[in-house]
Formats: sequence, structure tokens, C-alpha cells
Amino acid sequence: MEARRLPPAVLAAAGDRIGGALEVAATAVDGLLAVAGDPALLAEAVTVLEAGQPAMAPIWHLASAARGPDPASALAELRRRLATDADAAVEAATAWLLDHLGDGPGRVATVSHSSLVDRVLARASTAPGRDVVGVVGVVGADAIGPEALLNADGTRELAERVPTLVVATAVKLVPADVFGRLGGAGFEVVSLEALAAVVVGGEVLSPAEAGRRAATMQPGPGG
Repeated sequence: MEARRLPPAVLAAAGDRIGGALEVAATAVDGLLAVAGDPALLAEAVTVLEAGQPAMAPIWHLASAARGPDPASALAELRRRLATDADAAVEAATAWLLDHLGDGPGRVATVSHSSLVDRVLARASTAPGRDVVGVVGVVGADAIGPEALLNADGTRELAERVPTLVVATAVKLVPADVFGRLGGAGFEVVSLEALAAVVVGGEVLSPAEAGRRAATMQPGPGG
């Protein structure tokens, strides 16, 4: 292994146990772009990321882009989509949340850290008359498959207790064969049927529709 030559961003992403999946993915893709012109080192970087983050769907998308015929272009497009899709997801999820909180003060429950959830809660708390501090739940996801999502322990209990929204982007969607390989300590599988809705980019989807899209997901910048 050529760990000493790997970009610091790759090593940081592989070892990150605090950041959310999109934060880790953004760091990882920056590291991969730094070695996109060196096939051997790029392959080594992908292997390190896959070993370090076995539960995160975005790493599968990054690995697929890095192993394609034009890794630099594919990774650059993925990096762009990470930002634009995240912005769209925050807008759509905030609108859903405010609608479900109603006109009076409401409380929002969540589990673990998610950069998207943090942004949604911050935006919702600035709306006049709202006290977002539950009556509803908002969570992120490390992976969304055709029938279930993978997220931090506690997600299932929350979804069973209150209507729960998942805030995600297309890089969280993976087909069944990939979803079955993801997981690790501190993560649990939750049936999509337990959720109220799933935001994917700028769209608010039914859990069933999110599952259908995951089932047909292909690797690449646009899925």
C-alpha cells in the first residue's frame, strides 16, 4: 500500500467517524481528483476509501466514477452534483418540514449528525412563529436501497414514533446488490415503509418511489 503518497483528503475521509456521508464524500472526491491522473494511485485511494467507509453509499458512486474510462471528468461532475443536489434537498425538506409543523410551535427529533439535516433545521428555525427544537422526525441516510435505508442506530425507533422525513441526494441511492454489502457497527437497516417521505435532491418522494429509483440506480454522476 502506498499510504504515504495518498492525498491527505483521502486518508481523512477514510478515517472520518464524525462527519455525515455527504461531508465525507466531498472530502473523498477532492482527494480522488488530486490523483485522477495516476491510475495506480487512484485505484489504491479507492480501495482505502471502500475499506474505511463500508456503510456509505456515496463511496460506491465515487469508486464507480474513479474506475470508469474518464475518472477525472466523472469525479468532477460528481463533485459538482454533491453541492447542487444538497442545496436542492435542503430547500425541499425545509418546505416539507414547515408544512408538517403547522402554524404553532413544533419540535423536531433527529438522530446522529447529518449536514443536510443540520441545514434544514437551521433554515426552519428562522421562519416566523416557529420553534424548531417531536412532532416530526428528520434524518439523513448513509444509503437508500430498494426496500430499506441504512442510517445510525436509533433511526428505526424514531420512525416508529413520529412521522419521519429522510433528507438525501441521488448519491445515497444504490441498487439491492450494493445495499446488501453496506453496513457496520452503529448502523441499522430501516424499512422504507416506516418513513413518511424521502427527499432526493429537489423532490419529495414517497418511500416506495424512492425505493424504485434506488432499484434502477446506475453508478455515475447522475445516477
